[in-house]
Amino acid sequence: MQPVFRYSNIDTPIHRIHPLVKVAYVLLTLILVMYPIRLGDLPVLMVWLSLSVVLWTLARIDVRRFALLMKILLGTFTFLILIQGFTYRGGQTPLIVIGHLQLWEADLGVITKEGVLFGLVLCVRILVATSSLPLFVMTTSNSAIMSAMGKLRIPHVATFMLVSALSFTTLLFEMWGSIVDAQKLRAFDIDAMNIFRRATKAYVPIITPLILLLFRKANDFQIAMETKGFGAPGKPTEIETLSTRSTDYLWLALLIFVFLFATWLKFFYLSGN
Repeated sequence: MQPVFRYSNIDTPIHRIHPLVKVAYVLLTLILVMYPIRLGDLPVLMVWLSLSVVLWTLARIDVRRFALLMKILLGTFTFLILIQGFTYRGGQTPLIVIGHLQLWEADLGVITKEGVLFGLVLCVRILVATSSLPLFVMTTSNSAIMSAMGKLRIPHVATFMLVSALSFTTLLFEMWGSIVDAQKLRAFDIDAMNIFRRATKAYVPIITPLILLLFRKANDFQIAMETKGFGAPGKPTEIETLSTRSTDYLWLALLIFVFLFATWLKFFYLSGN
């Protein structure tokens, strides 16, 4: 199992961007997906998603590392499209008619075109939201994240909790893979089980040693923190000193321009048509 959140130490234009610019990208993404949702929002979301695709391409991140996440997203997308297709109240164009089961203002036996389109908008909205944070984490080292959080005057404890959570996410995936491989050597192959046996018997022999190993790692982590003087008075030193370049301002200007264009497209151009 490949960890989703893992820093890739390669030299790309996205890796060289100042961390605060990438923080701005994450915040603008969250603001965009929190706008009131409408049926015609697909072009707006596609504009920002196209920007994310460009950033991902320039960062040269292996998409195969997201195999597990993509499986979860594909299942979620299928569920949303089907549910919205059956239950969307504004649906007037039937695509598939199975029967007729009237529930309030929706006919649960009819999949409508408007419901499918609304479910598609929700799926793209989720995809836009989930594309920003992994890009930030996988192109920014932990030391750069801590330095950037320090520039924002975020408390050191909160910054340390964030970085530790990201580190433990990677550690969790690695431990899970090691335990699964060890159990396979003992003739306990979770991948060969069907879905019913996996749900009832498969996870206890894996989750139990995982929890015990995490407790042990957390104890070692606490000792390492105390040894390095975490929580001592005074301003902590920085491993990586951040500097702002002209290209950082250009990237920030590009992000703001695309965000303002998407906002204008949503509230002025598309709302007037």
